[in-house]
Amino acid sequence: MALPVHHTGLPGDPAERTPWEFLLAVAAATAAFVYLLAVVAGHAAHHAADTEVRATGTGPPAVISVDGSRGAGPSSGDQAAALEAAIRGVLAPEEAASTGVAVMTPAGDWIGGLNPDLPGYAASTFKLAVLLEAERRVSAGALSYTDRVPVTEEARAEDLGTIDRLPVAPDGTVSLGEALEAMVTFSDNASAVALLRLLGPAEIDASLRVLGAELFSVNDPGLPVTARDLARVLAAIARGDRMSAAQRDHALGLLTAQEVRSGIPAALDGMPGVRRVGNKTGTWPGATRDAAFVETGRGTYVVAVMAEGDWNWELVRRVARAVHEQLTSR
Repeated sequence: MALPVHHTGLPGDPAERTPWEFLLAVAAATAAFVYLLAVVAGHAAHHAADTEVRATGTGPPAVISVDGSRGAGPSSGDQAAALEAAIRGVLAPEEAASTGVAVMTPAGDWIGGLNPDLPGYAASTFKLAVLLEAERRVSAGALSYTDRVPVTEEARAEDLGTIDRLPVAPDGTVSLGEALEAMVTFSDNASAVALLRLLGPAEIDASLRVLGAELFSVNDPGLPVTARDLARVLAAIARGDRMSAAQRDHALGLLTAQEVRSGIPAALDGMPGVRRVGNKTGTWPGATRDAAFVETGRGTYVVAVMAEGDWNWELVRRVARAVHEQLTSR
């Protein structure tokens, strides 16, 4: 039996359609509405997901130039060329031929330098490799600063006049923390040798290779190294590579307390924007070495200088100032 149809609407209104036509129209409208809701919801979900990616840091980071300021900055090639030119500008030709300089970010990114792969004798800068290895093992729980380290006759034989400052206990030991402090702050050789025997020269060399320091060796009596290798090791310390924040801060604190500051720290003392400089030196007849991390208001960089000459701090200071001025002039 047909239901009555009341013609009360305008032409084309649902009231002019049969009940089946009306139901089909309602169904079509409902489907369209549901589809519209799905599109809107999908767009919202995609936007939320994109926002979450950026908020959690998994998206691409903002570009930060080497000097720590935001923005694209010069290309790495241009900056490296400008830095090399600045270094050469403060050196005589014969000095430029025999001086190695390497500058990096704490992340290990290359900034520039001069003869960075020129090999030479590390002198006491080898202690940076020992410091890095020790702090990593403390972080891993394999060692503690309170562990006792034997100061053997072999270690005492390497003393160059600082062993009286080493707090050796009656049993002939010092704590690991005491040994590290003596080795870094007043460059004590006896504690360095004691730590070498504790950590293992071959094991330290293996860690250096993984880090990318290709020539640096504490297992070779010649203690070979390059400026690039020194910068790599110091950059690893500065960023806390494979160590906790506590061990990183401990290492940087020791380097900041290092007593021989005639090179890079003296050059940057009082310069605008410099907040902290920590370094490790190495000297030997005919060789002057200095490697430092430099914290500024615009970021941190590490610089290593290997110069010829006895206690040639004047050359090191010239290079350090040229590097700093070039990096912070923009």
